Amino acid sequence: MNIQRGVIVALTNEETAQKVRNILCEDGYDVLAICTTGGDLIRRAMQLSPDLIVTGYKLSDMTLLDIYDSLGDQCSFLAVLNETYRSFIDEDSDIYCINSPISRVGLLNAVDLIFQSRMKLIRLQQKVEKLEDKIEKRIVIDKAKGVLMMHKGFSEMESFRYIQKTSMNSGQKMSEVAEKIIFAFSDKK
Repeated sequence: MNIQRGVIVALTNEETAQKVRNILCEDGYDVLAICTTGGDLIRRAMQLSPDLIVTGYKLSDMTLLDIYDSLGDQCSFLAVLNETYRSFIDEDSDIYCINSPISRVGLLNAVDLIFQSRMKLIRLQQKVEKLEDKIEKRIVIDKAKGVLMMHKGFSEMESFRYIQKTSMNSGQKMSEVAEKIIFAFSDKK
């Protein structure tokens, strides 16, 4: 569960973009590209799959919101904004914001926070996937119990014990045994 920590910097001022790149590189982040236009940013983001885009509100051809509409599902965003543009960012969005001008400490704290949040999100997604898998297996086992109750006249407990014992004897998972039971009796309807 290692995030690559890849970043694209997209700012209209190339000197500021280089400053941001240097700060991030010194702190161990992998700056994948520097862009000055929205079109270039979108193209590079599609090619490089960054974890984070650090950008201002306005690039020469697009605004942050246009870019976010295209890439918001693929990576995190850190917007470097002055107070005028901050009001354009929806408070419910997941665009992180820091004030302009950029300070080293402010930038690094924001980027670290974003990557910590990404790690938490990844862990939560993995937990959800495991729980969904357990639920699916439980549903299969319950269905197999129903099949055994209908076709063999077993009680619910007897059905469960039959699946459990068959699982232990065969070295297969209970869900695998359950799938075989369901398949075996699917022809006998």
